[in-house]
Amino acid sequence: MKKLKLSLLMLVAVISATAFAVNSEAVHADTVKAIQKQHKSGYLNADGQWLWFENGQRYTGFRHNMGTYYWFINGVRQDSGWRHAWGMTYYTDAEGRAVQGVQQINGKVYDFGNDGTFFSRGIVKDAYVNVPGVGWRWVNNGQMFSGFRHYMGTYYWFENGVRADNGWHFAWGFAYYTGKDGRALQGEQTIDGQTLNFGDDNTFYLRYFDGGSANPGDDPRRFMQPVTDLQFDYDENGHPIPGTAYWDN
Repeated sequence: MKKLKLSLLMLVAVISATAFAVNSEAVHADTVKAIQKQHKSGYLNADGQWLWFENGQRYTGFRHNMGTYYWFINGVRQDSGWRHAWGMTYYTDAEGRAVQGVQQINGKVYDFGNDGTFFSRGIVKDAYVNVPGVGWRWVNNGQMFSGFRHYMGTYYWFENGVRADNGWHFAWGFAYYTGKDGRALQGEQTIDGQTLNFGDDNTFYLRYFDGGSANPGDDPRRFMQPVTDLQFDYDENGHPIPGTAYWDN
């Protein structure tokens, strides 16, 4: 019985000593001085604060961690801001992660690529893109676009980047109508019980015009005079160029 008690006491003593040693080592390693002395590297908890060290020194710059890049200044992770490194420009989000893909930052839409390089390609020039947290939008020069854009063989109308379906739109002095899928209609179409002609030459405008200018709020049914000799300039793909209409007298 005494031997058993002694064995138990010795076991407890060994466990306690081991725990104390491990705990002491953890405390020792979690101090800035200890990290500096041991020339450690990585994202370490030093004196209660997570810091990035390189060879025991607080690091400034990018470091790759958990699948992306983080920016540090004197070891401290920097969130929500522009960064410059390797001749490129980057942006880190609210969690300190370098962003990629399409991102809206301070009201402008940027492209950071999707190939794991994370650098900014600049503002989105003119494209239909999926903006995180917002949805699909037409963006022009980094801003949400309003007006017509040619896309996939036809024209779509956008209001503040959002595709507008089932409605009349006025541009370049003419009236147009977009259907339920947002596409500008052409040919003969029945709208509100009236058959109207939008042509069949990919110009999409309503073929009745009274000689005046079409403006937002106008009733398109006032366009009564058929237009038969209106011409357009065409681009290299055979698409009529908006704003180039002229009379072929």
